[in-house]
Amino acid sequence: MNALQTIMLSCAKATEYLNLREEGQLNTKQSLQLKLHLLACKTCKAYEKQSEILKNMFGAYSEKQSKPQKNEKFKAGIKAKLEDL
Repeated sequence: MNALQTIMLSCAKATEYLNLREEGQLNTKQSLQLKLHLLACKTCKAYEKQSEILKNMFGAYSEKQSKPQKNEKFKAGIKAKLEDL
């Protein structure tokens, strides 16, 4: 196996590493391999961006869930709008 094969990741491994990075479980070697792969692979770079968007969306959703008063107001507003239809 040559050095390039040792360093470069498959797309499947890159997505696994993206998930590990999100969980804070990526070591230095894996992090470097992932960075190199993302530089070369537009598809995995797009996956990384989509994952970030989803993470932010779910983070905002869980924030709303942790504030029940605001969440109840929000639900009541939606219910009133639906009833007006």
